[in-house]
Amino acid sequence: MYHFLKRIIKISLFFFFRRIVVTGKEYIPKKGPLIIVANHPNTLIDPLIIASIIRQRIGFIANAGIFTNKLLTSIFNYLHIIPIYRKKDVLPGEKPDNKSTFIKCHEYLEKGRTFLILPEGSSHYELKLREIKTGSARIALSYEELKNFDGNLQILPIALDYSDSIRFRSTVLVIVNQTISVCDYKKAYLNNNIEGVSMLTEDIRKELAKNVPHTSNKSQEDFLIKAHRFYGAYAEPNVNFNTKQYLSLRNRVSKALNFIKENNPNLYKHTQTKLLIYFNILKKERLTTGFFTDQFFQKNKAFVLVSYSLKFILLFPFYIFGLIGNYLPYILPSKIFNVLKIEIEYKTSVQMIVGIFTFPFFYWLEIWLFRNYISDENWISILLFITLLFTGYITMFYWAEIKRFSRVFKFYFFIKPDKKIEILKLRNEILKSMLTARKSLNDD
Repeated sequence: MYHFLKRIIKISLFFFFRRIVVTGKEYIPKKGPLIIVANHPNTLIDPLIIASIIRQRIGFIANAGIFTNKLLTSIFNYLHIIPIYRKKDVLPGEKPDNKSTFIKCHEYLEKGRTFLILPEGSSHYELKLREIKTGSARIALSYEELKNFDGNLQILPIALDYSDSIRFRSTVLVIVNQTISVCDYKKAYLNNNIEGVSMLTEDIRKELAKNVPHTSNKSQEDFLIKAHRFYGAYAEPNVNFNTKQYLSLRNRVSKALNFIKENNPNLYKHTQTKLLIYFNILKKERLTTGFFTDQFFQKNKAFVLVSYSLKFILLFPFYIFGLIGNYLPYILPSKIFNVLKIEIEYKTSVQMIVGIFTFPFFYWLEIWLFRNYISDENWISILLFITLLFTGYITMFYWAEIKRFSRVFKFYFFIKPDKKIEILKLRNEILKSMLTARKSLNDD
C-alpha cells in the first residue's frame, strides 16, 4: 500500500509542479537507522516530496493534533506516522509528555528504519528558516545513549526551496546535504545533556540555513522576492532557464542583501525604495519585468503580434477541447480550498490532494460517456485519455498566452513612449545600485 501510494504521489507531484530538481541525491543513505530533517514551508507537500525521493520506506513525526479519531489513528499507524505533542496540543497548564513518542522513535530506529521530522514544528507561507526545535536532536542523542553511542545513527538534512509554495505549476529545489553522524556528539552530550542537544540542534540549523533564504520580517522578504526577480531579469537573465540556478540565485541575493544592510544601510534603503517604486509602477500598468529587458526591446513588433495571432488560431480547437474536458477537475480544487476557509499554507496541499480525486474521476466519467454513446473501441478510449491530458496542458498554456498578449498589446499601443523611457531610467538606476552592491560584496 505504501509503495502504491508513493507512485500515486509521484504522478501527482509531476503534474502539479512545473519542475522538481533534486541535488545531492548521492548523500541519501540506502538504509537506516536514519533521521531526515527538513525545513517546513509547505504543510503536507513537504513530506510528500521528501518521501518521493527516498528509496526506502520512511515514517513521519507529525503533530498529535491530527490524531483526532480512531479511524484516522489506525490509518496513521499503518503509514508509520508517530504523534508528537506540542504546547498547543495539550490543555492549558499541562506540559507536553512525549515519552511514548521517544520510545516509538527508538523502536523504529532499532529496526534500522528511516523517519522524517520537520524540526520547525509548524508551517508558514514564508521563505525564511524558523526556529529549530530540539526534538530531533533529543530523539537522536537519547537513542545513541541507549546504544552506548554505537548505534550508527545518521541525520540527513534536506532543504526545500519553492519558487512559490502556494502556486500551481511552481518549481521546487530539493537540496540534500551530507549526513550528520550523531555519535560525534557523544563527548558533549555525556558531559552535559543540554549542551550536547544544543550543539546538534545548531548544526542541523546551519545545514538547513545555508540553502534557505534568510529574512527577518515580511517587509524584507517582499524586498528579497522583488530584488531576486529584478536581478534575475536584468543582471543574470540566463538563470531563468535553469531551476537550480534560479532558486540558488535567490539564496545568493538574500545573503547579499543581508550583507549590504549590515555594511551599507544607505545603499540598502535607497535600493529598496527605488525597487518598490519600480514594481508598483509595473503593477499599476499591468506589466512585468520582461517588458524592459534588452531582448524584448530588440524584438520586431509586427513579428510578435503575428506570432501570437498564428498561435491563437492554430491552438484554438485544442484549447476548446481541453477547456471542456479539464475545466471542472481543474477548478474544483481551488473552489474547495476557498470553501474550507483555512490558512493559506494549506492551499497547495488541498489543491493537490483534491486533484488526485477530481482528475481521475472526471476522466473516467468522460471516457465512460464516450464509450456508451459514441464508440466503445479500446484504442479510441486510450487516445481520448491521452488527448485529455495533452489538451489540458495546451489549455493552461493558451490561457497564460492570452494574459501575456493582453499585456503585450497594452505595452505596444497604450503605454506612452515617455512612460517607457521613465521606467527604463528607473530600471537602469536600480541595476546600477545592485551592481555597485555586488562589487562591494566581492571586494569584501
